[in-house]
Amino acid sequence: MKETEADPDMSTVERAAFRKVTVTVPQHLYERLIQESARRRIAGAPNQMLSALFREALTLYLEERPRLLDTNTA
Repeated sequence: MKETEADPDMSTVERAAFRKVTVTVPQHLYERLIQESARRRIAGAPNQMLSALFREALTLYLEERPRLLDTNTA
């Protein structure tokens, strides 16, 4: 992970390194987050909290966005 990136797992980073935001999502996305959280909890996987899942998804999206934009302009 790059030095400038935030780790989705808050247990490894000082809380002061984060900013709190409020996000409204459609019901179907919320249900998918709940399902993924339950899957990870059952599997004993890390980042089970909805906030951690959202940080993880946002990080992945922002990392892939430049590549996706390049693909769409070709």
